[in-house]
Amino acid sequence: MKFFEYKAEKVWITETEIKVLLADGRESCLEISDFPLLRNATDSQRQNVEIVNGYALYWPELGEDLSIAGFFEKEMASN
Repeated sequence: MKFFEYKAEKVWITETEIKVLLADGRESCLEISDFPLLRNATDSQRQNVEIVNGYALYWPELGEDLSIAGFFEKEMASN
């Protein structure tokens, strides 16, 4: 995984997914249900997410973080 190849520009949370948009225009998403802390969080807690230097997402109220590269791991595995 090339961690620094992926730099998030935008993140948005739906009822079921975490979606990211990269600076180069690529998009990806992960299911909220795959992450217990996020699955059990309130909508307000899920929406309180920060993009850290473009390379990670962080939910300060939950202490949860995800790497942006992880959003593209499934795509890399199929190549």
